[in-house]
Amino acid sequence: MNVHDIHSKQDAAMMAGLRAAGSAIEPPTSLDPTTMAVRAVRNVRRRRVVVAATASVAALALTGAGIGAVGAIYADQQPLPGTVKTTSESTRASEPPASASPSPSPSGESDAAPTEYLETGGGTLPVLPVERGVVDGDGHHPYILGGLWYEVPPGGWYAVGDVNAGGVAGFLEPEHPMAMSFDPDPLDMSIDDLDATLELRNVTDVADWTAPEKDSGATTLDIEGADLVVIEQHRKEGKVRPATIRIRSGAEGWIIETRFSADAAGDTMLRNFVGNLWLKDAGEPDWYKPQFEHPTLAKIERGIPAGWQKTEHNDLTFGVPEGWTSAPTEGQFSPGVEWTGTTVTHVEPGIDAATLELWTDASEEEKKRAAEEMTSFERVYVQGGKPGGNWWSQTMSAPESQLIDVPGADYAEVQLTLNNVDGEPDYYSASIYLHQEGQGENLFLVVDFDGGKQGWQDLHAFLGSLDFRR
Repeated sequence: MNVHDIHSKQDAAMMAGLRAAGSAIEPPTSLDPTTMAVRAVRNVRRRRVVVAATASVAALALTGAGIGAVGAIYADQQPLPGTVKTTSESTRASEPPASASPSPSPSGESDAAPTEYLETGGGTLPVLPVERGVVDGDGHHPYILGGLWYEVPPGGWYAVGDVNAGGVAGFLEPEHPMAMSFDPDPLDMSIDDLDATLELRNVTDVADWTAPEKDSGATTLDIEGADLVVIEQHRKEGKVRPATIRIRSGAEGWIIETRFSADAAGDTMLRNFVGNLWLKDAGEPDWYKPQFEHPTLAKIERGIPAGWQKTEHNDLTFGVPEGWTSAPTEGQFSPGVEWTGTTVTHVEPGIDAATLELWTDASEEEKKRAAEEMTSFERVYVQGGKPGGNWWSQTMSAPESQLIDVPGADYAEVQLTLNNVDGEPDYYSASIYLHQEGQGENLFLVVDFDGGKQGWQDLHAFLGSLDFRR
């Protein structure tokens, strides 16, 4: 996944994105490209209108677009082994007597409508009606915490700290007073420092977890692989209705705190959030349609294909298809180059008016450019770093990371993503990190090819053309 822009559909991609983007935006503070990317995301947040005007940075900021699946209603699913589903002809849970207790969620269902129950955690709770796999956009782009996959609500949410570091994760809704803060910056904070809209904790002290009483107001949900799921919606706190979700799978557990709005929109957001939870060990559910996939590269044949143009930049020789054109770009450390083809890979929608209103430091001209639709073509973008030691280290947890052999390079990593739209391939995007052997050049490249068969072949042909020998 690559760093895109501030648009809501790109938030998930930003944190898991182009690790070396910091090289083009600010000097690296260490040899860890992941740290560089986190800083890059911070800087890119409100700069789409700025980077769009600069070819070199635009190549980083506009790497991806193409960023719903509607699953079956829970009642249509069959119980899992070890669970028992029952139906009772009544019974909405009564209001709890104590303010600290959870209260039942609002519902449009009649009191006479049947209530479904599910055994969980040694007890029995009513099932929260949800629709599985609801997303805003062209597919799922989830995060993972421990063994739990989850989806951040749409609308341009902001991360608190490094949500990929493990242990904890937090996000702020766009209207949160800290969402657009740069001093202090939520990326430098943790969920212990502020009340985030969404807080997740991965815990192991879960052996004594049990389900509350059947009439407590708590609900549950059938998540494959989980032996306890408890959803407790608490009383309103001003305009917010907090909720606590506990999930256990064997010796691993998760505590999720949400602070969605205390209205119908907030209730729908909660239901959609829990409806998108699934456990890694249980495998991908049928309703899951990823926006991003990470295919494994096939065999790479060395050499430049017949009819391709041979070119060079900072000692890196490579080929591009016939008919492509090049333009120089500025760079943080050295000039870059961008080669552009004629095949459209994707069309990036403009920033919506509501988001642009948050850009108080942007000029009207910048906002106007950001609101425009942008068409992206197949391309190869090369950004120069500095000669010297190797900047890059492989992110072992990144499923898109693959090492390849490039003549003259002692480090060559490809992070490959297939961007899908409505479950169908749209375009391939690859971030490539290279270091020339010895004390040679550090380069990173962003490469986009069409998502069809020809694009797959051209991507491999391009990788096979790379040669870093002096």
